[in-house]
Amino acid sequence: SYDLKGSLSQEQAQAVIEAAFKEPLPLEEMIKITLVVGAGKLARQKYDDNLGKWVCNALRDVGYEEDRGASLALECAGSFKFQHDTGKNEKFVHVFPKIKGASAGGAGAGEAGDGAEVDGASAGPLTAEWLCVASNLSTFKDMSKAKLPAWIEKRRCAAMLKEEVTKLEAAEMKLTRMETLSPEEQRLIDNVDRDLIASKVAHLTECMKAMVDEGQLTSAERKLVLEQVSSKLEAVEAEEAACGADQAKKKAKLGQAKEQIKARKDKISEIKPIQHPLQGEAAIKTVWRKLHPMEKLLEKAGPKGRWSSKLSQAEVEKLGEKDELDEQLAGLLASARHWFEEEDEFNARVSAVKSTLTFPKKAASKPPSAPASDGWATVGRATGKKGGGRGGGGGAARGRLGARG
Repeated sequence: SYDLKGSLSQEQAQAVIEAAFKEPLPLEEMIKITLVVGAGKLARQKYDDNLGKWVCNALRDVGYEEDRGASLALECAGSFKFQHDTGKNEKFVHVFPKIKGASAGGAGAGEAGDGAEVDGASAGPLTAEWLCVASNLSTFKDMSKAKLPAWIEKRRCAAMLKEEVTKLEAAEMKLTRMETLSPEEQRLIDNVDRDLIASKVAHLTECMKAMVDEGQLTSAERKLVLEQVSSKLEAVEAEEAACGADQAKKKAKLGQAKEQIKARKDKISEIKPIQHPLQGEAAIKTVWRKLHPMEKLLEKAGPKGRWSSKLSQAEVEKLGEKDELDEQLAGLLASARHWFEEEDEFNARVSAVKSTLTFPKKAASKPPSAPASDGWATVGRATGKKGGGRGGGGGAARGRLGARG
């Protein structure tokens, strides 16, 4: 972290950024360089109000891009993000520098690491796939319940496990031919138990059947299951039609199977589709509500974003909180995503929740109250009759006053 306090001018800030970031840094791994560019009331005088804007513009001039989701991944090299930390009451610009010398196969933050132990097995990268392959049966059942709640996700996991067995068999064939194994093949030989994989597939199949029987299918899943049942029904009907006169017993058996399949198809057709909930929905909605007014500010700012002259200093400071909220939202959404869930499926769940989001309405401003009236004006205006205006009312009053005189 580097504190840029002091009376830095715009030209000096430009020079500092060019000297530090114009050329790639000789690093093997990504780092984050934090520049302090502002503070709260007690230390505000130490920084120019525009220092954050100058620093960000200078970074753009040397080829950097603003990325609110930047992290310690190699893919984020050459990016930066602004943050207003309301807890510390400081303003930061986090820089992820351009680097040279990083190995092509290096793993950035968020990618798989060197490996870890999974239930005593020497594991490879801790991906969802490998956790499903290498875990023991008890742990796998717990994980599948938590991270594979949808029928289609269980189906995809079962298909992946079967594919791993096929890879294992190919690796074993290479061993018999005394051929050298790749690291991935060696990992399969060392850690994959064919019988254990079969038990996991059987567990998933049993869970999938129970979900169909209990009507726990989404609209897309119901359509897919109906297609499968229809195909099976067509195959049985074709086989029944092909039976000869001497195959009465087989034909009767196929007829019985056909009726069972039809009954199952009718039952599936009556299923009312479900929508899987979004984990952490309440917290996600809270962040969305906080971000909503900031999106309005960005619309107001136009292409220049938070550095637009259309925004006041208070509005720029407000937008400084957006980075932290964006990171919080990204973390919540990542936790809410299931294993083996496709992008469009996840986006549909998020959109369904977002469509229910409501924002507090601004209180309607009260109309200005009518001015207090004097008795004279009220009488004249209230009649609304001919001769009752200012002239008529005044004449009557004068007559009364004259009579008293």
